Amino acid sequence: MTAQKCQAITKDGAPCNAYAVTGSDYCFHHDPALADERLEARRKGGRARHGRQIGPTELVEPIDLDTMADVTALLHRTINDTLHLENSIHRARAIGYLSGLYIKALEMSTLEQRVIELERVLKARAESKRSKQK
Repeated sequence: MTAQKCQAITKDGAPCNAYAVTGSDYCFHHDPALADERLEARRKGGRARHGRQIGPTELVEPIDLDTMADVTALLHRTINDTLHLENSIHRARAIGYLSGLYIKALEMSTLEQRVIELERVLKARAESKRSKQK
């Protein structure tokens, strides 16, 4: 026995592609007898979204982002916080995006450390030359 398709016509004039509810010619969205249930389902969905909190709502102390190491630490913490959220496509996209930023920040942090070390070596050489010239 194959499931019956909904007999309703959509606003654009095409037939509805949803399957009909058992014992009806219409799907859940088009069955006139289910109007009250649809209304209640919309209400429940709205109530479920209102007042939802994602993580702690208390104020978090601002952090300094003076170095790339600070940025990588922030991204590391944010990725881990995001992992604790409800699994969804939005969470997956956020983690993917943040991971890409984290990789770039790690690369920049490495370059930043190399530049700092090079500047230290060059400063030491310059001081050494100055002391020899005296």
